[in-house]
Amino acid sequence: MSDTISAIILGIVEGITEFLPVSSTGHLILASELLGYDAQRWAVFNVAIQPGAILAIVVLYWRTFMQV
Repeated sequence: MSDTISAIILGIVEGITEFLPVSSTGHLILASELLGYDAQRWAVFNVAIQPGAILAIVVLYWRTFMQV
């Protein structure tokens, strides 16, 4: 499987699980293992995707953050 498709799959997993009350990073690690990806190779991706997830939360809840 190409790196682009792998990144898309892991991005979808991150996006779906970000709003669940469990670790989305844990889901990324689990998905990587279930799909047979090399965990060391995708560790940088798992870290690099986090700022995008955090930014999505800030954009979604910016009014709440400003009130606090």
